[in-house]
Amino acid sequence: MNVTRRDFLKTAGVAAGVTIAAGYSPFSYAQNEKVRLAIIGTGGQGSLHLREGLAPNHQIIELVATCDCYNLHRAGGIEEYNKAWKAANKDQDYPGEIKQYMNYREMLEKEQLDAVIIATPLDRHFQMTMDCLDAGKYVFCEKTLCYDIEQCRQVVQKCHDTGLFVQVGHQRRYNPLYNKALWLALDPAMRDKGLVGRINHIAVQWNRNSDWRRPVDPTIVLSEEEKQYIKTDLEHHLNWRLYNEFSAGGLMTELAAHQLDVTNWFLHSMPKRVMGTGGIDYWRDGREAYDNVSLVYEYEMLPDNPAFYQIDKRNDRQDMAKINRPYTVRVTYSSICQNAQGMYSELLQGDRGALLMLSETSAYIYAEEAAKARWDSGGVRTAQSVAAAVTSGKSLTTSKFEERIEIKVANNKTYYRLQFESFANDIKTKGTPKANQMVGLMAAVAALKGNEAMKTGGMIEIPSSLYTFDFETPDPYRYEYWPRWEPWEENA
Repeated sequence: MNVTRRDFLKTAGVAAGVTIAAGYSPFSYAQNEKVRLAIIGTGGQGSLHLREGLAPNHQIIELVATCDCYNLHRAGGIEEYNKAWKAANKDQDYPGEIKQYMNYREMLEKEQLDAVIIATPLDRHFQMTMDCLDAGKYVFCEKTLCYDIEQCRQVVQKCHDTGLFVQVGHQRRYNPLYNKALWLALDPAMRDKGLVGRINHIAVQWNRNSDWRRPVDPTIVLSEEEKQYIKTDLEHHLNWRLYNEFSAGGLMTELAAHQLDVTNWFLHSMPKRVMGTGGIDYWRDGREAYDNVSLVYEYEMLPDNPAFYQIDKRNDRQDMAKINRPYTVRVTYSSICQNAQGMYSELLQGDRGALLMLSETSAYIYAEEAAKARWDSGGVRTAQSVAAAVTSGKSLTTSKFEERIEIKVANNKTYYRLQFESFANDIKTKGTPKANQMVGLMAAVAALKGNEAMKTGGMIEIPSSLYTFDFETPDPYRYEYWPRWEPWEENA
């Protein structure tokens, strides 16, 4: 039967007088059939997705339409996609027509779509996501998933009710470096090698030295049609990250959510509590979102957690029954806009080594000098051995940061391309994204509770009721070790 999935849906829907949601189709995609996709929001992040995510995946994704209420962004997004398309197709022009809309509901009504990307200001994520799910579309939604926790929970419920999924823009989940690093640190096949050991502390930062503003041309006058959708001035529309009404906290929802997702993922758990402080202490240019934040999250590690790590005695005063009781991992998070030193990174510190993820592009393991057997033959340090080390100028407590193992992967695709390749494949196979709706909810809970802690000035509890349900939810901790990665060498 030469009937495509979309032909079946259209014909069956007309015959039955009903709309059949894509998620409920009994037919699978043909092997060569493309996922038909549209994007809402073609500003900075949306254009990035068009350029680095969709155009390189043109063999499996068909861009049908774009939607943006700001004319310059809508035209700019199409231009970015066309340039990337030509670069990927030997300077050939895009063969089809990409429809352009200002109203996303009109687009949902008129176009035959399988999925929608949402890359708009945060305050619009919820309604757009719910409308797309109600229309039977799979959704890729930028992080943070929604403006508040209850909205995120409603999205998880809607996915359960419709049988559809939302993939959230936590692209580190699709970065081979992060997947391999997690495998090296936590996988049962690698834990005995003791590369990192018990993770005791995680230090996360995202630093820049800029005002984080996008330039606004004062000569631009919005058209009457644009004014129907842009209810505020252009400054607030373009720089929505700096205003709490639209961004729910700026640094926490735009940056911290990414890296808190990493800590949730690597620790296979959620924080139990958080305290923090922040303020507007440098820019003071009319923004409402803090320009610097500092927080401490506490994760309780229990024996049934895959990230729980048993240790051996390291001195004769330790009690084996006590040292392997549940323990706490503290995660420090800081983000500033006044100095870019260190850029953005995640440093996981274990008793045998440190794992550094740097700017999403590099990863290193640093061995701990103290874990390298500065011990007597019995496995216990003596006062004499410590005294000898001290008088010789050697340290028992520091890492040799000039000695490091670089984590490498054999991969020629960007993680932006990989996340959309995975998105399309999960749609075609009815799979479940690694960065699924539960991942989005849990990262949002951590980030938004951090905002609450800074506002109240105290320790805030994070109850599990915020991210648990009375139905089965997708696994939020999945990772992959891909065969195309370079094999691990023990003597590296």
